[in-house]
Amino acid sequence: MEPQRASKRQRTGSPLTLPSPPQHAAAAAPSDPSRVWLPEFVQRFAASLPPNEVACILRLVNKAAAAQYRGPQHATIRLSQPVPHREFAWRWAGPDAMRRLVRSQREALPRLTAGSGSIANLEVLLAREDVANPLNHATLHAAAAAGQMEVCVWLRERGCPVNVLVLAAAAGGGHRAVCDWLLANGCSEGDMVEAAAAAAARAGHVGLMEWLLGGSVPHGRASLFLLIRSVAAVCDLPTLQRLHHTYLDSRGEELVSWDPECCVIGAAIASPSADWQAKVEWLESRGYPRTTCGAWGWAACTPDALSRLTWLQQRGYPIESSAARRAAETGNVEALEGILGQGVALDNFAASAATSEAARRGNVAVMQVLHAHGALSGQSAVEAAAGGGHLHAVAWLVETLGADVALTVATFACAAAGRSRELLVWLRERNCPWDEDCFRSAAGNGSEEQLEWLAEHGCPMPVDGLLYAWAAIDGQLGMLRCLRRLGCPWSPDGRTFACAVGWARGFEEQLGRALGWLLDEGCPVDWGEAEAIAVDEALKQWLRAQQQQRT
Repeated sequence: MEPQRASKRQRTGSPLTLPSPPQHAAAAAPSDPSRVWLPEFVQRFAASLPPNEVACILRLVNKAAAAQYRGPQHATIRLSQPVPHREFAWRWAGPDAMRRLVRSQREALPRLTAGSGSIANLEVLLAREDVANPLNHATLHAAAAAGQMEVCVWLRERGCPVNVLVLAAAAGGGHRAVCDWLLANGCSEGDMVEAAAAAAARAGHVGLMEWLLGGSVPHGRASLFLLIRSVAAVCDLPTLQRLHHTYLDSRGEELVSWDPECCVIGAAIASPSADWQAKVEWLESRGYPRTTCGAWGWAACTPDALSRLTWLQQRGYPIESSAARRAAETGNVEALEGILGQGVALDNFAASAATSEAARRGNVAVMQVLHAHGALSGQSAVEAAAGGGHLHAVAWLVETLGADVALTVATFACAAAGRSRELLVWLRERNCPWDEDCFRSAAGNGSEEQLEWLAEHGCPMPVDGLLYAWAAIDGQLGMLRCLRRLGCPWSPDGRTFACAVGWARGFEEQLGRALGWLLDEGCPVDWGEAEAIAVDEALKQWLRAQQQQRT
């Protein structure tokens, strides 16, 4: 959801003010102030600005700037980078700001903002009532991964929880200062440090990895070989040899039995380093098995997959069907054609996985190759393409498989949870069937805009009232209001409210706000049943207080 088009609205009080040109027809003199707007001068000035300031501010100064910076590379706002606060608030503080966002986009917005490093912009989101609580693990992970120390501190001061992966996020980004702060603030347990060391190694930050370990060896053989696998994946041969000696040879460690999660030689095969072949040969000489590491599957994920596969075949590595699946999943059409052309067959599971991943990415070229070799898993492909919002992929599948196979209720339900209203219109124009599950899908994972479109065009609406319960426990006040506005009924016997209370596994401010909204709107409630079904003690106390206030 990251790219966002800059608004073309009229702007006032721009930080860049230029004098107006003289109002006479004579040729401009050398001292003419209008000559300050020379394209080369503006280009130099723009080069010193963050990209989002060009999109949000500079290109809106006047027509000349708009013409000079009219391409998508200049008009796209990337929320993971700093966004000017005034423009961010204008876009995201309004009452309808979230109406077009599907659930995954609503959840991504705080993460992207945290990664940008703007506390002021995070405060805009925190002030909203209709967004799930941004003070969560994922937001802190995003800030740590981007090295945004001030944001990390700000989040923790407001009670944002920490789990075992946040230190790994900071280490994977190579941010030692953030790692140091996390270690001093409760993230110093052995498992957290070992996972962080492996993440640092996997990203090529060997110095940070060694600093985290402090000369110690990871506890447990799985952690140790995960670390070595990470080193084999990204480091050059001398570094691999040095660390292998430090953490294995010097301590008399022996090779572990094969474990797909610790495939060291496979990681070397897929390594982007120029000496990947030398690393593979050295690991072979150390006794790492070539027959049990899924070598072809690792190689198939690389940009130069065909040449690597040829090299592996010449060295006697057995051909594996996993290679075709991995090539399909990564969108490597050339490698996929080469592998299938050698007679490699995909079983039903592999074909379904490969097809679904290609469809989810909207990669028609891969699906065409799979179809040509009889390995296209039809219905799973249609549903995956529809869920991804890829109209062109769905259209190709309908043409290839036939409307009777492709146009199903399940297809429409997947599309309803996606981000493309154009796809919903396209499916409806072709009489794709729908039912209440399609409405549920849109309410659970889609956008308010899509839900409104479904209601407007007559999609059947559930009558059990459970959509309110699901939205309430997620703190989705905007979706609750949308359901009410569209006339979606709730249970007359208190079941809607009871389910919301019973499904909750904690009590936060946003849950209380959502439950309070249900009560304010007249949702029926059985107070005794609600308190009996509540799990969290704080929620029970809140219910008692509400009963006293409202009865």
